[in-house]
Amino acid sequence: MKALLAVGCIVALCSGIMICAGCSSKPLGSVSEAIQNSQTFKTVQEKADYMVKQAEIFYNSKDFQKAIDTAQYVLNNIDRESEPAKALIEKAKAQLQAAAQKAATDATNKLFGK
Repeated sequence: MKALLAVGCIVALCSGIMICAGCSSKPLGSVSEAIQNSQTFKTVQEKADYMVKQAEIFYNSKDFQKAIDTAQYVLNNIDRESEPAKALIEKAKAQLQAAAQKAATDATNKLFGK
């Protein structure tokens, strides 16, 4: 019974972290603001570079979901082959996964008194 409860807690924590990772408001603005600003650039390369830079800013401020969303916008709408956008998505997903794993481990340790 305790094991089932622990698994339920872990799943709930992981889900909460994944949902809330992009919820915090930072002084950096939003993904939609970055998209709007990118429209001022004339070339596709300038737009892609700007958006990747914005994704890096979100990543560096630990707003990993916004980093993913911004880099994904680059791949979906500007440059399907953007290696920097692809790499940033992978790094940000790894950070979200690590945070979820840490939360799950912490919850398990707390539940079982380790």
